[in-house]
Amino acid sequence: MNRSVEITDNTFFSIFSDAVLLHELASSESNKNTQNTLAKSSILSVNYALEAAANSFLTSVEVTSKIKGKIDKFSTLDKLDFVLQWHKDESLPHGEKETQIIKKLIDQRNSLVHPKVKTLRQEISTVVGNEVIAYYHKTLQDDSNEKCKVTKMSINSGDYSAEDSLIALKSLVNFLNKYVNSWWGIDVESSAILLMRSWNGSVQANSVMYQKHELEIVLKHNNNLDIRFVGLYGILEQFV
Repeated sequence: MNRSVEITDNTFFSIFSDAVLLHELASSESNKNTQNTLAKSSILSVNYALEAAANSFLTSVEVTSKIKGKIDKFSTLDKLDFVLQWHKDESLPHGEKETQIIKKLIDQRNSLVHPKVKTLRQEISTVVGNEVIAYYHKTLQDDSNEKCKVTKMSINSGDYSAEDSLIALKSLVNFLNKYVNSWWGIDVESSAILLMRSWNGSVQANSVMYQKHELEIVLKHNNNLDIRFVGLYGILEQFV
């Protein structure tokens, strides 16, 4: 039977699963530089997933196209704040630890995607080389990896490791768990409709759609993540 259906193509879960996969690859990488690159990519994807979640939740708000255009220019946290104020007449709890950590995570993301030129003063050691390279220069620096007091992640993105990407993933999940379950108070079925792909072709099955490989990678790591802002288990015939 051929028929025409309508699919809502939400990319949140796809971006989130990318972040989880990149963390997994970083965890299995022994080369420090390669692990750093994968961890940075995972952390950036975590931030992209957060913004995708904010835009997804905004679809629950009914406003004119003119107002929507203005809201689209809000920061990620302001969008999440707006959704709570619209539905609950309450502001985003900026003092809660989950929000504080997310704020710092966004700051670290901004320093990655909007880098500024810095002038640093460092001590170096110079030794005579050979006929190919005349001199070798090595930085004499403290090898200690400075951590952010709020996120517990490395402050310098050049020090990011798989440990940092896991912290970022857990921070996002903890924030969304609190946002959906406590601050907004919607059920996981409603949250899934807002955050996941869906279609209008289901007769008896759930209308939410998952890509099988995305679901598998997230479920593989869910013992560490403890996702409660959507339901992921008991899904049988919803793969596309």
